[in-house]
Formats: sequence, structure tokens, C-alpha cells
Amino acid sequence: MKSQIKMKALLAVMIGLAASSCTKENVVYDTETLAPTHTVTYIVDGQQYYDNPQTYEDWSVFLDRMVALAEEGYTVQFWRGNVQTSATKEKVTYSTSNLQEAKAWCKQKIDEGYIVTMTYNQATGKYDCVAYK
Repeated sequence: MKSQIKMKALLAVMIGLAASSCTKENVVYDTETLAPTHTVTYIVDGQQYYDNPQTYEDWSVFLDRMVALAEEGYTVQFWRGNVQTSATKEKVTYSTSNLQEAKAWCKQKIDEGYIVTMTYNQATGKYDCVAYK
């Protein structure tokens, strides 16, 4: 009789474990966060810095800071931490007087894995951007 009770208790525990392992896990995703996330390295006036923008708003703030530095006369260069360069560098250039277009182009090139350099020409009012990988 005792062995039957122990056997039933053991069977009940095993069924409970088996049932709980088959339940669907509910995963909640944060729609504000970009994936994958990587640290951004940037160089201003020969000094290297790091940032970690995660959301669209963070990226906008980061790019605004890069533009502000370029407008102050600095050459800024930035890339995600996972950039791999090859011996034959692909170079793409872009020049515009529209601030939003310059930011959008730089963000697109960073997302594509490029290293981006931005300068601002005060005489022409143009943002000159170069991307290479």
C-alpha cells in the first residue's frame, strides 16, 4: 500500500514536470530597442570615444551630436563595433545641404556596416559624408 502511494506521488510529480516543460514561453519584445545593439565608436579631433545608442531616439541624439561637432569645424568619424574592413575599400560619398538627409544617409551607411566620416563646409553650407568598408 505504501509503495503504491509513493509510486502514485512520483508519477504525479513526473507528469507535472513533463506538462510544465511543454508550455509555451511568452516572450515580450521591446519594440523601442533596435536589434542587434552594438557600441558605436567615434573619433573627434583624434580622440576616440564610445557611445551605446539603443533606441531610435538615442540614435537621433547621437547623430545630432555628430552633426553639431561637424558644424563646429571638427571632422567626425563613427562606426559600429562590428565593422570589418577589407584590403580593397569600398568608398561612397554624399554631399547635401539638408541636415535631415545627411543624418539619414549616415545612419543608413552605419546600418550597412560602413565607417562614416562627416565634415561640414561652412562656406558652401554642405555636409560632406564619406562611407567606406
